[in-house]
Amino acid sequence: MKIAKAHLKETMRMKPVTVWLLALILGMSLIASAQGNPATPARPQESHDSNADLTPQQKQQFDSAKQAFGAQRYADALATFKQLLTELPGNPLLSKFAIEAALNAEDTAFALKTVKPIAQANPEDWQATALLVRACAESGDIPCRDSGMAQLADLHGRGLMPAGMQAYLVERVKVEKSILLIRMSLVPWGPYKVWMLGQVMDSEGRIFFRATLESSDADQVSFAKEHPEEAAKGIRRFSLDGYQETGTNSNGQRTQTHYSYKFYDGQPSYETIRQEFLKIASGKAVAISSRTNLVSQ
Repeated sequence: MKIAKAHLKETMRMKPVTVWLLALILGMSLIASAQGNPATPARPQESHDSNADLTPQQKQQFDSAKQAFGAQRYADALATFKQLLTELPGNPLLSKFAIEAALNAEDTAFALKTVKPIAQANPEDWQATALLVRACAESGDIPCRDSGMAQLADLHGRGLMPAGMQAYLVERVKVEKSILLIRMSLVPWGPYKVWMLGQVMDSEGRIFFRATLESSDADQVSFAKEHPEEAAKGIRRFSLDGYQETGTNSNGQRTQTHYSYKFYDGQPSYETIRQEFLKIASGKAVAISSRTNLVSQ
């Protein structure tokens, strides 16, 4: 059986994005590295072609909308992006900003209507595909969600996504007074090989709990002894874990509690772990073991 981890290492914080992504908003959705804070926004990717048609007034509106988005005033940001799109219909940068703002403002109908033509026009546009995945997930269209996730995996496998990109946001879910962000790994990352990450945020956007689907290499040793035939076929053992922030100790060190919830022989489906993440975020999951007041390294 897997031993409860002594700490959640700095890999759970995720380094800031190291490649130019879509813009401020996609820095929230698309992670390029597995270390550092995933909520850290990326610098805007505003190419000459994307901004060439903006007048000084429109550029000012654009900047104002981005600031509103950064302040989590998504409805205000969306209203301005929509206005700009009436003047510059089809502008890809504005469209993607508007789609992300719409999703955060819970306007999935607008998001789907706007993102589908972009994604269909260019199946290799990974940014549009990632936004489509999220729009489908948050509108409850599971076949569309799963198809988009498979497409992202294919794009990654063909080298058509940014080098070093390891995960993307699948959906943002309200759970009582909290927000759950569910991210899917393109490449399992960190010392415990994280395949899925659920981040629970409070009303001010602070992450206070992380749930993970992990497949630590260390766990595969015992799995291979118990199930040699399955291990020989590449099947792995997975675990469902949780990490709760518990403040600082008397020495000023950050502490946390680690929880072990479940184990799986073979990779569980996205939907299976999604439901487990929801139970954890709502406080309905029961851990089989825990260790508290652990110092983070």
